[in-house]
Amino acid sequence: MAPSLAAVLLLAGLIACGSDPTAVSCEGAGTAGSDPGVTGEATAEMSIADMLRAEPRFSQFRDLTSRTVSEGRGQSWLEIWDFEGSQMGDNREGVTVFVPTDAAFERLDPSLLEAIEGPDLDNEIRYNLLGHHYVHRLYPESDFAAGPQRTWRGGGSVEMTTDPLTWGGCPIVETDVRLSNGYIHVVDGVVIPADLREAAASDSS
Repeated sequence: MAPSLAAVLLLAGLIACGSDPTAVSCEGAGTAGSDPGVTGEATAEMSIADMLRAEPRFSQFRDLTSRTVSEGRGQSWLEIWDFEGSQMGDNREGVTVFVPTDAAFERLDPSLLEAIEGPDLDNEIRYNLLGHHYVHRLYPESDFAAGPQRTWRGGGSVEMTTDPLTWGGCPIVETDVRLSNGYIHVVDGVVIPADLREAAASDSS
């Protein structure tokens, strides 16, 4: 049986990334000015998890964090992000999350979105996806620097540019949403690791 068009496109993306399992790409990116900004009001008392629950445009990422269990802790990432910085592992200051919008998820190739939302995706792959949006330190815009930025995921990195402002190739449309245990920066795209592309391509073939 011939592979579907979605599988062909996803396999082409894997070839473009080469054999590097740490390779990432931005998918579902919007155009400049397409994002209206955070509609809820952030306060110093809100945790990152509180903001994910309160902001309607973050529901896809919130649901992803609810389904993904952190290795070694047995808690979902959403539960972990309820904690203050002093309770988040070795980091006593806080963390930073680059949160994709729901619109970015909705613009993903259907096979990618189906893999992310489906019941059969390995928790390790979800963990890897989240890890590419998560920096285990406070990282305000004033500290942004072009080049590879170390992420939570296995000592890996995501490329940042400052002109234009992007994270893993995805436009950063809002910065410095300051919360009690860190920062949220809003990205209008999803950083897709190679293992997720491979899983989606396999499911579509």
